[in-house]
Amino acid sequence: MKNFKEWKIFNEYADASRYSVDVNFKTKPEEVLEAYSKISLGYVSSAIKKLGYHTKHVYTEKPIRLLVSLDKWEDGEWIVIVSWEENNKCFALSTGFYNKMRQTVSVKETSKCKGTDASEVYKELFNKLNELKNEPSKKSMALNPAKKKRGPK
Repeated sequence: MKNFKEWKIFNEYADASRYSVDVNFKTKPEEVLEAYSKISLGYVSSAIKKLGYHTKHVYTEKPIRLLVSLDKWEDGEWIVIVSWEENNKCFALSTGFYNKMRQTVSVKETSKCKGTDASEVYKELFNKLNELKNEPSKKSMALNPAKKKRGPK
C-alpha cells in the first residue's frame, strides 16, 4: 500500500462482507444471537450445497430457517428444516413434506439439535438427510395402486 487513500478504499471494500455482524455499543444480545444464527445457517447451506442438495434461506421472517430439499422442490418430497429457536437459544431440525402449490412444508417431526456450531448442525442435518433417502416420499405413497383391485367385472 502506497498511501492512506489506497488503504481506505481497501478497508471499505473489506467491510462489505456477506458474513459480517454489525455490532456497536447499542447492540443487544438477541441481535448478536440472531446474526450468529444467520452466519451459521449460511455455512451449513454452503456445505450442504456442495453435496448436491437444494437449499432456501428464510432470513426475513422469524424463526430464521434453512430449508433443504432432497430433490429439486418436487411436490410431496421430504424437506428438512434447520431453524433457530429464539426462546431456547438453539437450533432445531424439522422434517416434513413439501407442498408445491402452496409452497409450504407440513412438518411431521421436530427435534432439538445437540450441536451448537455450524459443523455440528451440518453433521446432524447430513445424517437426517441420509435417513430420509430410504423413506418413501408422500408422492410415491399416493401412486401405489389399491390392493386386489383389478377393475370392473
